[in-house]
Amino acid sequence: MTRRDLVDDVLSSSDEPDGPLTDEAEETVHQSETEIPPESSDDDLLNAMGDDVSRDVIVACNHAPMTAEELAENCGVSESTIYRRLESLSSLGLIERTQRVDSPSKTCYETIIDGLSIHVGESLRVEAESSDYVVDAMRTLLAAIDVQHLAYDREQNSVDVRFELSPSLLDALVELYSRDTSSREP
Repeated sequence: MTRRDLVDDVLSSSDEPDGPLTDEAEETVHQSETEIPPESSDDDLLNAMGDDVSRDVIVACNHAPMTAEELAENCGVSESTIYRRLESLSSLGLIERTQRVDSPSKTCYETIIDGLSIHVGESLRVEAESSDYVVDAMRTLLAAIDVQHLAYDREQNSVDVRFELSPSLLDALVELYSRDTSSREP
């Protein structure tokens, strides 16, 4: 039985609750992914990420909207170099023009993604996306563990999950859990 079959089996006995285990939640996550313009290719995205200046621009514009002049100073390159990178990154759907409240007359640029995923399978696929860190963490967890049992209690709004871990992963889980719970205690 696949993980999706297990989730479907647990949730099929009643109306599906809105939450991270339902198709509706998956649709919401996929709707939040940034659409890369059709003319951009995986090679274009990888080439952009292989360029130091492009990476610096993406990171700088992720912290706050920045003007081309600020980016040139921050990246240590000429404004003409920044404008070429901005045009390329914009056409790839990685950044967009915006304005800051403190200087509405100046054009600024802002990163509109917070992640790029490279998927290796039959072919290489690159996706630019906005992340939902909780859903991403759950995907990572489900990919790493062998779920043995999953049950949803609608009244308690809780999920009971049993899974198998190797002894080393169990030790790591116990250590993380104890460190996290002790840091929350006054």
